Amino acid sequence: MPNQNELDISEEKNKKIAKILAVCFALFLFLDFLIVSLLFGLSDWIATLIFAMLLIVPAYLSNAGMVLVGGGKPIDRGKVLKDGKRLFGAHKTWKGLVLGPLYIGIPISIGIYLLFLALWKYIVLIIEAASAAGAYFLYDNIVVYQYYFIGGLFPTGFVVMLIRIIFCAYGAALGDLLGSFLKRRFNIGSGNPFWIVDQLDFVSLSILFTAIPGLFLPKSFLIPDLNIIIFLLILTPAVSIIANTVAYAIGLKDVPW
Repeated sequence: MPNQNELDISEEKNKKIAKILAVCFALFLFLDFLIVSLLFGLSDWIATLIFAMLLIVPAYLSNAGMVLVGGGKPIDRGKVLKDGKRLFGAHKTWKGLVLGPLYIGIPISIGIYLLFLALWKYIVLIIEAASAAGAYFLYDNIVVYQYYFIGGLFPTGFVVMLIRIIFCAYGAALGDLLGSFLKRRFNIGSGNPFWIVDQLDFVSLSILFTAIPGLFLPKSFLIPDLNIIIFLLILTPAVSIIANTVAYAIGLKDVPW
């Protein structure tokens, strides 16, 4: 067990890391904006932002939902591996894994889908007008917009969207579980930051899972392109680290993680 002095040193070190990462990811986000805007156009960067958020929102909601509805028996049932550490830890429970996406991520995402479905006839007019004016270079195909907003033509689009939401939501849940497994293996204590992994575990697997249907049904499902993937891998840690660092700086949190 580390003594209090070692804990204080570790906490100060993590505070410095949080500040450095906050600056770095803010810079990465700005560079992504600059590069995409200059190479293609501002409209394409905005489209990237919209597509990325529409794709990943079930993961974000499920990740938060696991905390809200978690509790109960741990998944690993207290199992300790040969390294002497828990498989996942006491905070990873079946309720959180199953019900977080089922009660939070999936239903709210379906609600968002229904909203965009109702508004699609107006949204498509804006996209077509912008496309006719030459605003898009990277994303100039209305099918791409249709896929990310409503999954495709109704009613098959609803099935596509539902599958995508489920894969994304449970991909996030399993990614969070994988992150916990890695955290135990690297001897990172509960409540301590596992920088970058904490921010990217759930989003990485959610992206991977949403790509799976596209491998088997490419006519119905689009695999996220590299531009969207890069944006999400920057945006997710950027939002988390910057928000926590700012909250710590203004006294809303005791630590910046």
